[in-house]
Amino acid sequence: MTVTIEGSTGAPSTPSIDPDEVAKFSAMAADWWNPRGKFRPLHKFNPVRLRFIRETAEQHFGLASGLKEPLKGLRLLDIGCGGGLVCEPMT
Repeated sequence: MTVTIEGSTGAPSTPSIDPDEVAKFSAMAADWWNPRGKFRPLHKFNPVRLRFIRETAEQHFGLASGLKEPLKGLRLLDIGCGGGLVCEPMT
């Protein structure tokens, strides 16, 4: 897999995808999205994280609060530290 970053030319100098990591997280995928599974604490905590991100962005960028899509128009970077529990609801 080759990822081209906006403004870059060509493939990265070293691959950044570890097949062992892909296999590990693929094995977890089915349970990751189960709100009653072993990742339940993350699901329970997620509304708090999302509210914090939304309120911080509103304050930092001077956005109106209470909008249905408060982050619309912003460009966000998901650094890939989880299974998408934060970034999926933000789309």
